[in-house]
Amino acid sequence: MQDSPTPLASDIWNGKYVTYRRLWLDFYLNRFSSMMSGVVIDLGGKRVKKRGHFMAQENQNNTWWYINIAWDTMPNIFGDAMAVPCKSDSCDCIVCTEVLEHLLEPKKCVEEMHRILKPGGVAFVSSPFLFPIHADPYDFQRYTEDGLRHLFSAFNIVEVFPMGAYWGTLGMLLEIGLPAISGPRLTRGILRRALQWFSRLLYAHDINTFAQRPIAWKKYTTGYFLKVTK
Repeated sequence: MQDSPTPLASDIWNGKYVTYRRLWLDFYLNRFSSMMSGVVIDLGGKRVKKRGHFMAQENQNNTWWYINIAWDTMPNIFGDAMAVPCKSDSCDCIVCTEVLEHLLEPKKCVEEMHRILKPGGVAFVSSPFLFPIHADPYDFQRYTEDGLRHLFSAFNIVEVFPMGAYWGTLGMLLEIGLPAISGPRLTRGILRRALQWFSRLLYAHDINTFAQRPIAWKKYTTGYFLKVTK
């Protein structure tokens, strides 16, 4: 498990940066990767066409099963996250990232996670908060920290981690909005490039000052990463 409480600011410049939100997601997945062992169910995950830089560690100690309703992601099991085709108490770990917002009834998915996890099993979940609507093919909701704690209240332990704070979230929204800039081509290009670099400076500032930020600033976050234990 990584000891750092944040990603490295250098990752923004050295090719590991995809989006600010994805940078945080990869960071948390890598931070807890040593706990992803035994039978691991990647619920709604993509076996191919992956995003970000996190790679599942599949070896003699870890068996990863991808469950998805999208055939083009080549899932091991074709199945719905709200009705998982697995036996109760059958898996050691669940990974469910960037899925809940796309489900019409996310509570059913959480109930299924609780059902198929073995006692003491752990699930790693992420959900956006201050992030644009993105259809996959639908986008139904956003959750606050309180909302997520309530949603996962059946679990024995619920740990919630913010994915960035105010300055990083502001930078992300600036960068994501760049394609909407209009005007002459040369002007658009210069402005987009300048705002992109400004956004990355905001990301670096957010990371470097994250540990010192008061709780109020962390309420302006791109989303949340959860570690929940049955």
